[in-house]
Amino acid sequence: MTPRDDQAADLVGQAEALTRPIAKRPPEISFGGRVLFLADDAELIRRQLHEGLNPELTRDLKAKLRDQISTDEITPAYICFFYDETLGDFPYLGLEVRSGGAGGHGADGRAAADSTEAPIERGTVRAGGFICSVAGKRRGKGSSREQSPYAELMAGIKVVVSESIERIYNENCQNLGILTTTNFGLIDRIRSGEPIPLSEFTAGTDEITRQIIEYGGLFEFNMARLQGQVTLPAPRAAAGPDGASERPAASRGSQAEDDPQAPAPPRPMTLGEKIFASKWVVDAAEGHIGTASAEPGEAGFFRADIRFSHEYVTPMAAIFFEQKLGSDAKVLDPGSILFFRDHLTFLHKVMSQ
Repeated sequence: MTPRDDQAADLVGQAEALTRPIAKRPPEISFGGRVLFLADDAELIRRQLHEGLNPELTRDLKAKLRDQISTDEITPAYICFFYDETLGDFPYLGLEVRSGGAGGHGADGRAAADSTEAPIERGTVRAGGFICSVAGKRRGKGSSREQSPYAELMAGIKVVVSESIERIYNENCQNLGILTTTNFGLIDRIRSGEPIPLSEFTAGTDEITRQIIEYGGLFEFNMARLQGQVTLPAPRAAAGPDGASERPAASRGSQAEDDPQAPAPPRPMTLGEKIFASKWVVDAAEGHIGTASAEPGEAGFFRADIRFSHEYVTPMAAIFFEQKLGSDAKVLDPGSILFFRDHLTFLHKVMSQ
């Protein structure tokens, strides 16, 4: 079961938002711009940032790429006090690499040599005109903070290329509109502006993720979903008007062989599965909530009874809400939303203001 909070159905309260045109990305996309290689070599990074160096991807350069870049290196915790386009000044400020560019990696992917430094300064990535950022294995490990991909996006990064990408960071990129790939063969095509099929970035994804990418992000996808423009995978046992299963007769077992119109026999469910089944948003545009059963392996959106947000993400959520839905959009059912302090509970003990 892959649950997703039915964010759009609960939040949108304006007719204008529901009629705003929402378009998919074109089937082919072009970029054209500079590629930033996050190598374990401070001098190489500085030359890209300050001297306009545009290195070719060689075997040696690929071997130098930093592995296991954490979200805390992309946006250190203190940077998360910012929550709007200002974040575009800060990507990779916490990235530590070898000063001399020689030596090996430690177990955590950081430079193993004693002499390390953080060569990226505020504003330099944005000023460099980079549209693609390249790293090694396990990019985006650690905290699930949305500030990291948003900082990259606001700095101009449209595509992230890495040997492997951590799941939550990858989903955050896709939800915000950054394209991700592990295909290093696309780098020269990205840099040259050659048209690239969008399918290069959707291959291997599930049906929902594919459409999120095609619509350019989660907010855009949800608006299209509320307008009835998207096709979601139906629950395997969607409840019909009379409560009977709409599962195809071929999957109903021996009972269906005798009576093709008979509902599927009840499937024993856990308590969690029963909750998911009762809250499944079968059709957001029509307000159809609930299905006969939910099974492991299914994916969908679900109506949450209680929603929450803490102080590190609430300002960013408010910014997105206003930008994507309009300044007049209202939150529906505000009584179901809880706000609380979490990350900064003891901030007053370490910072005076």
